[in-house]
Amino acid sequence: MRDDAPKYAKPPDTHPVPWRSSSVADSGFVVRITLGEMLIEDGFWIALPNDLALLSLGELFKRVFPTDRSLQQPFLQRLDVKGNPDLPEMYDALVEVFIREELDLCTVDTYVNHGAKLDDSVTIGQHLATNDNPPVLDLVLEQRFSAIDYAVRREDFRDAGEALTWMSSRVLLYFVGALEYVLPTEPDDNAETALLPIAQALVEEGLVERPADSGTFEITELGMEALHEMTAEAENVIERYEVFADVLCDPETGECDFGAGLGIDLRIPIYEAEGLSPVRAVLLVELCDGELVRIDVDWRLAIQDREFFEALLLPVVERPLVDAEDLDGIIDSGFVYMEQQARETSLADEDARLRRSIDPY
Repeated sequence: MRDDAPKYAKPPDTHPVPWRSSSVADSGFVVRITLGEMLIEDGFWIALPNDLALLSLGELFKRVFPTDRSLQQPFLQRLDVKGNPDLPEMYDALVEVFIREELDLCTVDTYVNHGAKLDDSVTIGQHLATNDNPPVLDLVLEQRFSAIDYAVRREDFRDAGEALTWMSSRVLLYFVGALEYVLPTEPDDNAETALLPIAQALVEEGLVERPADSGTFEITELGMEALHEMTAEAENVIERYEVFADVLCDPETGECDFGAGLGIDLRIPIYEAEGLSPVRAVLLVELCDGELVRIDVDWRLAIQDREFFEALLLPVVERPLVDAEDLDGIIDSGFVYMEQQARETSLADEDARLRRSIDPY
């Protein structure tokens, strides 16, 4: 591919965009949107009035895909549901894309099909394909998720390098301290050799040491304290928030069921609502709960790969989107549910104790 070649050059749609001027009389051009490598005939389209062609790309997206449901109605009414009954669902999915971008949960790059990457400031009228009738703004969106970049934007870490160093070093500390993994100070194995910079980071923190007479890295007393703190933190997160791993809410009444096997996992947004770093919480829970021990790949190589951590932490940025007020209600309901469960368990234990005291046999 030439340096100046367009990134996307999807072939012309064999099923032309339906144009129903009778249903939307003031339509002047069509916006068609596909995501990544999506086939062009599977894309979203909407017919818009000519005055919107004067907007910048960023202004267009905000106008056509607002987060306020009441502001969406004029655009929902413009959708050609006869041509494609899935358009309202596709519209909602695009609104969610822009909500996630606004929340820093993803980044979105925009390209013209057979054209250039667009900045949000460009005037969209300059990029209409006027050889089409009606003119078409043929866009391709690239949505990218990165939990590590999100953690940096949250200021949990200074940069991605610091985040990766912290994560990889905590995994190594856990394996050395909790699982008694032996890492030689002068290894022959390539995977172990690659662990040396991570081990050195732990040495600099005083969490491991390299005694001259042992030939291996050994966890220090300070390292054991850090390991116990990590484990206690993970156990506290599990005990306090595991109830939110399966939540089913009635949107009309606000009533919630927990643990029914039919709900959604709301732990990530609730971690954040409760002031926790979701990246830290997820990593420590996955680590101390044994998930990283059971992975199919060699953990020594995996923790040196950013993509491994991105995949592990993907739920942080692909979380369900829940209104803040609704989330507060769910949190309150969850804690009330936990208190009720604790009381019922206590009463059951007391009943069993009394039965044993009456009839010890």
